[in-house]
Amino acid sequence: MEEIMTPSEVAALLKIHLKTVYKLAEKGVIPGNRIGRSWRFSRSDVLELLSTKPVSLSADVDVRVAAVGGK
Repeated sequence: MEEIMTPSEVAALLKIHLKTVYKLAEKGVIPGNRIGRSWRFSRSDVLELLSTKPVSLSADVDVRVAAVGGK
């Protein structure tokens, strides 16, 4: 069974601020599902982000996701 993560768990895993997780989820950068007013994320989808290029939040801000476990 696939592990489901909360926004707080995603923030801790990626070493980014919780508000950044919400912003990236709203933009569709981090694939997730909204259940009521809550977000839930697949761990495998989040880890897949680590192997991608930097993510742009706006025209002048880049967010680089920290590698986990030396990846």
